[in-house]
Amino acid sequence: MRERIGRRFAAFAGAALAGMALAAAPALGQTDGSFPVTFVNDTDGRWSDARIYVTGLGQTAPGQWAYLEPDGTMAPLDHTMADAPGHLTKDGRDYANMSFTLAEAKTVRMPPRVEGGRLYISVGEPMYIGISPDDKGWAGPNLRSRSDPNYGTVFDWYEFTYAHGAIPFGGNTTQVDQFGLPLVARLEQASSGYDRRTGITLSRAEVFSRYEDKVGRAFRTLAQKERILAPRTAASFDEGGEYGDNLDSAIDRAWDDWKDGFRLTRLNQTFKGEVENGRLVFTKDGDGPFFVRKPSTPDVFQCSGALASAGMTTTALELGAELCAAFNRGVARGTGDWYTPSAYYDAKVDNQYAAFFHSVNIDRRSYAFAYDDVNDQSSVTILPNSEPPTRLTIGIGW
Repeated sequence: MRERIGRRFAAFAGAALAGMALAAAPALGQTDGSFPVTFVNDTDGRWSDARIYVTGLGQTAPGQWAYLEPDGTMAPLDHTMADAPGHLTKDGRDYANMSFTLAEAKTVRMPPRVEGGRLYISVGEPMYIGISPDDKGWAGPNLRSRSDPNYGTVFDWYEFTYAHGAIPFGGNTTQVDQFGLPLVARLEQASSGYDRRTGITLSRAEVFSRYEDKVGRAFRTLAQKERILAPRTAASFDEGGEYGDNLDSAIDRAWDDWKDGFRLTRLNQTFKGEVENGRLVFTKDGDGPFFVRKPSTPDVFQCSGALASAGMTTTALELGAELCAAFNRGVARGTGDWYTPSAYYDAKVDNQYAAFFHSVNIDRRSYAFAYDDVNDQSSVTILPNSEPPTRLTIGIGW
C-alpha cells in the first residue's frame, strides 16, 4: 500500500514555502483559515447531483492522512471502516466509504490545513480506496490494471496543498496520468485581487474527438472508453512496449549533438558540459562536475530513471527536470528554445499527448507531464500569501 501524492506535488509545496515569505498567523478571531469549496454540476443533465461523487484525501499533519466529510471535517483514515455499516463493496472486496455526492453537499468548508490533497470527482460510482492496516497510507486507482476497482469508472481530480499561515494555497487540475472528464477550477482571494481559472471548458466528447484528430497513431491508442491515458501510464510506452522507443530518435540526436558541447542558461544560471561515455557531464555556474545518464523514452515520459532517481545529486535532478521538459516539448536539441513556449511542440518527435492537452486547456496551461511546471507552463495556481482563498469553485463538465 503506498501513498499516492508523489514527489512532484511535495516539491510544489516546498517551492511555495521557499519562494514566498510566510505570513504571520492572524489575530485570534480574525479568521480560522478555512475556506469554501463549491462543486458545480455542469454536466448538462447527463449526471444528477446524486450520481456525482467527491472523495477528498489529504494530510492534516505530516504523515496523518484523513478523508473529507461533507460537513468539512477531515476524519482520520481508519481501515476498519471497510467492515463498518455503509461500507462499499466492489468485485467481492470491501472498502471504506469515504465519498459523498453533490446531492449531500455542493459546498464544503475546507479546514485550515490540508497538505498533499486530492479531490477525486467520479460519476456513477464512488471511488474505491484501500487503506493500509496502520492507517498511514492509502492506495489510489491503478490505471495500469484492468482489475482495479476504479478502472471502469470515469473520474478526474484536483490536487492542492495549504496550511494557513505557513503554506500558501496552491492547486491544479492535472492530466499527468490521464484525462477522465473536464474540470474547471476557479481560485479567488478578494484581499489580494487574485482570480484565475484553469482547466478544460470543452465537453468530454469534444476532447475525445479533437484528440483523435490531432495526434498520431501511437498516441491515439491511449484513448479508451473511460479515459485518455497519459503515455507514462500506458504499458505500450514502457521499455519493451510497442511504443517504448517513441522518442528515441530525438534523444539520440541530442546526445550526439552534445558530444560537441552543451550549454543552457536560464534563471541567471548556466549549465555547461558535454556528453562523455554516454553521460552528459556538466558544471553549474562553474561548480561540479555533475552528470546525467542518457535517458530512454520511458524515462522522458515518466520523468524518472536517468532523469530523476535515488542517488542523483540535487544539481543533477535539477537539470534532469529541464531535460525531461525539453524532450517532452520537442525542443531538446536547441537549448535556446527551452524557455520559448512558442517553439514547443513544433517537432515531429515530441509528446503529442501533452501538446494536445495544452491546446485545449485555458490559457494553454496544463499539467500534462510531471515537470510541466518548468518555465511556468502548468495549470498550478498559487496564492501570493498564506491566508485562505475567498473561495475555490470546481466546475464538473461532461
